[in-house]
This record gives sequence, structure tokens and C-alpha cells, in this order.
Amino acid sequence: MNETLARELAAHAVPHHELPENHRPILSMLEELVGVVPNCYPVLAIWPPGLRTFNVLVPNLLNLPMALVGQGAPKDLVALGLYASSRAAGCSYCIAHHCGYALRRGVGRDAVFGQRSPAEDAVVELAAAMATVPSTVTPDHVRRAEAHLSPADLEWLALAVALGGFLNKFMDAVGVELEPSSLADVQALLRVDGWHPGKHVDGGADDAPPAPEPAWARDDTSDEIPIDGLGTYLRVMRQAPGAARLERSWTRGVPGRVAEALLLLEERIGYGFPILASISSHRVVRALTTALRDNLDPSQSTVGIEAKLVAGLVYAHHVESPVLVQECTLLLDLIAADPDPWLLRSIGRFADAPIDAVELPTGLDLVEGAAVLLARACAASPADISEIVVAAIAPHLDAEQIVELLVWLSLLQTLHRLYRFADARLAAEGAGAAV
Repeated sequence: MNETLARELAAHAVPHHELPENHRPILSMLEELVGVVPNCYPVLAIWPPGLRTFNVLVPNLLNLPMALVGQGAPKDLVALGLYASSRAAGCSYCIAHHCGYALRRGVGRDAVFGQRSPAEDAVVELAAAMATVPSTVTPDHVRRAEAHLSPADLEWLALAVALGGFLNKFMDAVGVELEPSSLADVQALLRVDGWHPGKHVDGGADDAPPAPEPAWARDDTSDEIPIDGLGTYLRVMRQAPGAARLERSWTRGVPGRVAEALLLLEERIGYGFPILASISSHRVVRALTTALRDNLDPSQSTVGIEAKLVAGLVYAHHVESPVLVQECTLLLDLIAADPDPWLLRSIGRFADAPIDAVELPTGLDLVEGAAVLLARACAASPADISEIVVAAIAPHLDAEQIVELLVWLSLLQTLHRLYRFADARLAAEGAGAAV
């Protein structure tokens, strides 16, 4: 049996029945949208700011619940892009969840298999390119998607794929166990295309018993996975007031206007992330600003901001993101007294070395050393977390610290996808202007 971080963290996970009572509206909304309360919830709750980050990002970057009634980008194309990005990232947990999410949003089974319209093809190609490590997104991907989507709808698609980066990284790195009902919903469809649950089913893919084949996989007229209707919207909206109140408590004082959000981050952490300027939705700006504020707040950190930034540098180098390297380095300069240039160079070499041959950079304490090893192992997509990695970090990082680091690295993956999309979109616009 392969060790996973999920098994390492299991004893510390917060049981579903002990989750905060005021989270119930969000849990109910998630269950309606994906068919189950995800098993990541008890793990994220180990570090409460991580659970808040998840709860703030998911509805806002997916434009929920408004997307259910046609406000914003076509929900089926956005859901298909989310599924395609998970395929490219190689997270078996997210592939299963996002397949079910796409089917519920009206994506046809033919589109899952690859028999797609031109619009669906353009969406899938862009989403997959954004999610590949290193990213392969180009201005051509953007232009092909622009032929089928308005500028505003294209932005919503990119935001969903960026959210997929958070979900792909966290679920895959932890090895979150796939819920039996989620497995039953999609296994019959996905196994035709070579998918298997792997580490996300206890015992691994080879030992896992086959899930029961759902009726809809045998009968095209069946409605085993329900497609959105008026009832879906009404059930979600019944929970919306409670969810909105909870979100307002988390985002209180955080502006939705870009200029004000950048100022808040400058005041709180010393740096305003310029990617916010590429986003037009106030709710998304507020959500991302809240996530960055909370994840870089020393008072909420259990592992230390310096350790998080060093781990972030490893991730940024490995995914070949110069802008994230620059940002993590700048933030280190702000909080650390003259960081060692030799250490910064050795981190770059460490990030690029094969996982089975890495030597930890010198000059790190035990917590920082475990943090960079964890970052290197989970920077790849899919993650390279093995029994050896779990055994190496477990003596030096407690459960809260592990979850905190993984939430931070997952947030960085969200930013990475957004930066790469913004660069490609700007280049596409420049080429169009030149013509």
C-alpha cells in the first residue's frame, strides 16, 4: 500500500459531523453542485484559514450561483474547461469530480470522450495548455477561444481553470480519498479512456474493487446524474443567504476594486500582486485578495511566512514561472534580513533536480528543509509524493503545517495559471493591434 499525506493527516482531520455549524450552507451548496460533500473538507479544516481559502475561492471563481441561470460564461463550456484542466494536470480525484460537475452542468458524454464542437475544442485546448507543467498556453490558444467566447466569458473560463489549479494541486498532493458515490458516478464512463483512481482509493487502483456501474452508463435515457434545472437553482439559492453571510465575515474590509485591493495588500504584506489588475470581476478581486492576505498573515501561520516563501520559490522555479520567482524573492527580501544569495541560487538548482536525487539547500532549519522537500515533491503535476517523502517530512512538520503549506502552494498554482493566461491574452491583443 502506498503511503499518502491523506493517511498521514487522517488522525488530525476534522470529522464531517464536527465541522463548524455555520459552514452548513456551503456544505449543502457543494453537495448540490457536485453530488457529495468533498472529502477534502475535513483535511482543509485542520488549518482553518485553508478551509476559508477554499470556501472563498470556489464560488467566486466559478461565478456561483449566478452561472447556474446563465449569467456569465456558458456553464457547460466552463465546466468542460475545468474537466480538461484536471485531465492535463493528472489529478485523478479532480478528474472524477469535474467529470461529474460537467455532466451536471449539461456537458454531453461525447464531449468528455473527445467528440466536440469547435467551441468545445477551443475551450479544451486552452484549458489543457494552461494546466500543463510547464504551461504551454500561447496567443493562438486565446485567439481560438475568442472566436467562440466574448472577452468577459473568456475571463470566466480562465478563472475557472485557475481555480482548478488550486483544486488539482491540493487534492493530488494530499491524495484525498475519492468518495464512493463519486467513483460510482463516473467510473464506467472514465475507465473507457484509461482513467483509474490510483492513490485516491484505499489500496490503489489495482486493489480497489470495481464501483457499481451507474444506470446512466448503460442506458442513454437514464437521468442518474441529474442535469441542472430550476430545482437545482432553487435548492442552491435556499443556501445562498447563509453562505453569503459567512463569506462577508471572512472578506470584511477587503475591497473589490483593484486599486484599493492592491493598496490593502501593500499595507498588510508589503506587496500588491499585479495579477489582480487583469481581473474585471470585483467579487473575484475580493476573493483572491482575501486569500493572499490570509495566507501571508504571520498571525495565522503555523509554519512561518519565511518557510512558506522559500517553499514557494521551489514551486515557482519548478513550474518555470519567472514572475512568481520574482514575487517570492521580493517578499523574502521584505521579511528576512538580507536573504543569502547563495541560498536563493541553490533553491533554483534544487527545484530542477530529479526528486530521487535532490540534496537540500544548505542554510535551512529543519522546518524549512521539510517545507522545501514537500514543495519540490508536489510541484510536479501529478505530484511526486512518495512514502520516502512522507517519512522525511513527518518528523518536522505537524498536520497544520503540512496543510498550510499545501494550501499556499495550491494558491500559487492558481496565480501561475492566471499569469500565464494574462501573458498569452496580452500577446494575442498585441498581435491583433499590429495587424
